[in-house]
Amino acid sequence: MKLLAIDDNQDNLLTLSALLKTFLPEAQLITSQSAQDGIRRAGMEAPDAILLDIQMPGMDGFEATRRLKASPATQHIPVILVTAHRSDSACRVMGLECGADAFLSKPFDEAELVAQIRAMVRIKRSEDALRRERDSLEALVQRRTAQLSEANQELQGHLGRLVENEARYSRAVRGTSDGLWDWDLVSGDYYYSPRWKELLGFADDELPNRPETFFSRLHPEDLPGVQDSLCAHFLGQTPFDLELRLRTRGDEYLTVRCRGQAEWDEAGEPVRMSGAITDMTERQLMEEQLRQAQKMEAVGQLAGGVAHDFNNVLTVIAGYANILKMDLTSESAHYELADQIAAAAERAAQLTRGLLAFSRKQAMSPQRCDLGEIVRHVEQFLRRVIGEDIQLKTEILPEPLPVQVDLAQIEQVLVNLAANARDAMPGGGVFTIATGLRDGRGNGDPAGKQAVIIVADSGEGMDEETSRRIFEPFFTTKEVGKGTGLGMAIVYGIVQQHKGNISLSSTPGQGTVFTIELPLVEGGAALQPVLAQQGVPQTGSERILVAEDDPNVRNLVDMVLSRHGYQVILAQDGEEVVHRFQAEQDGIELVLMDIIMPRKNGIEAYAEIKKIQPRAKVLFTSGYTADFIQSRGMKEGVELIMKPVQPMELLRKVREVLER
Repeated sequence: MKLLAIDDNQDNLLTLSALLKTFLPEAQLITSQSAQDGIRRAGMEAPDAILLDIQMPGMDGFEATRRLKASPATQHIPVILVTAHRSDSACRVMGLECGADAFLSKPFDEAELVAQIRAMVRIKRSEDALRRERDSLEALVQRRTAQLSEANQELQGHLGRLVENEARYSRAVRGTSDGLWDWDLVSGDYYYSPRWKELLGFADDELPNRPETFFSRLHPEDLPGVQDSLCAHFLGQTPFDLELRLRTRGDEYLTVRCRGQAEWDEAGEPVRMSGAITDMTERQLMEEQLRQAQKMEAVGQLAGGVAHDFNNVLTVIAGYANILKMDLTSESAHYELADQIAAAAERAAQLTRGLLAFSRKQAMSPQRCDLGEIVRHVEQFLRRVIGEDIQLKTEILPEPLPVQVDLAQIEQVLVNLAANARDAMPGGGVFTIATGLRDGRGNGDPAGKQAVIIVADSGEGMDEETSRRIFEPFFTTKEVGKGTGLGMAIVYGIVQQHKGNISLSSTPGQGTVFTIELPLVEGGAALQPVLAQQGVPQTGSERILVAEDDPNVRNLVDMVLSRHGYQVILAQDGEEVVHRFQAEQDGIELVLMDIIMPRKNGIEAYAEIKKIQPRAKVLFTSGYTADFIQSRGMKEGVELIMKPVQPMELLRKVREVLER
């Protein structure tokens, strides 16, 4: 029996040695006075048990235990931790977590010392015996596995008679896993897989395995091309791979990709050919989706590219038009002209917002509100859109349907759908909007509960081709000059940006039904009112630091704020706004700045201003797209107002931020 004792106290080692000579004379004791040396000796000597003191300099017994149990060379050696605190349960718990097998307390009790050592040695030898038995069994398993492998190889040699039966299947699989075919050019035998026949709408026993099955169903216009391709392939010139049309059970033609590979004999004559047909419907659909995505991306890039400059221009036009309106009385001859300018600017702004929403780049201002209340709010606008000859019906669920949406964008969806319905009912009809609730969790739908808007008309309806393309950008059934082809594409983009879904059902002569699903937001804060009061904003006298790189927008904002009592300090880029704030920080109540500016953008300037004055109030403006703003480090929770912004809207927002 070999024991290793690790203790930095030489007297303790001598005492232990004396006890073992007296009470366990058969034990051979190896000693070490440091944990590092003890770990090294354990790996060299392979003792039957280790007595390890806990309190040692450099490395204590806990860490030494961890290292011993982590090493393959020593992990099976029992470790007995020696402590001077017999009743310290925390110490014992920590020792067990480190991997200790037993504990002894100082001063040693001779009987306990001998019993613990003999028990640990006994356990170790039993475990060693089990490991040897396991190793022996593993060796036996390996030998048996090798024998089975040899038997399996021998069995494979006897399967040669099955090779011919498997050859036909193997040749067909080389082509594809779709509709398989095999043609013996010597005997004339033909084989079509069940899937080949299924693609054409037939059961396996409904079409004979003969060459005429293929050629009689081939579109007459494709026959010359197939014959030429076969001849070229048999001569070894080109691969046999072409698209062709096959007549289905319903006497319609299915476009397939037909591929095949011939085999030649030693004389160079083709003797066999096998291959497959692939239904091209899915690929054609994917190609159409790719074209649609490319078209959407092109529109998105176009809209995003001009959004900033265009929104700045619209801000100036709409801003000065509204200032003129405020300066004029409604009886003035120029009031209507200013009103027309402001209205035209707003229509241009809506078109820009629609393009950005379509491409999912429009910055959103979501709020939690009742979907039914949104419909009630927009109802008065829809009556003006559809005209007097169309009856408007609404069916609103009595219980609230809380959703997190951008009110302006959802209202635009309903207005666009109403305009589409109006055009579909030139002779009048019924236009219906209903709200509802769909719970898809019972049907295994992970989306859960959805708030639903159903928009229906009794108009002309659409055929399948029009229904399939209705959400495409620039697709329109109207004559040239009567439509942009963007209205329904904008609807689709807005719904998608809200993580919703829109579908339609339409039959020529029987009207159209659009179904919009939006995620239901359950729980949380109270619903915000849709019909918020928009009174005349209060004037103020606070000092506002305005940073805007566009001089026209900067001058407009200066005029709007100054006319309403505010003291305005102007800056034209990010660096200047930081310098101005640092120089006059005590008197500045609000910083109003553009996000994208030269020399230093608004986000960077905001960070520096917060370092100067952590409680500084900042209101951002921007005419850029949402993705562009986010790429510059814009975080959620900051105050932001998007261009083009009306003067009254700007004043309300400024007052709102100042009074928080």
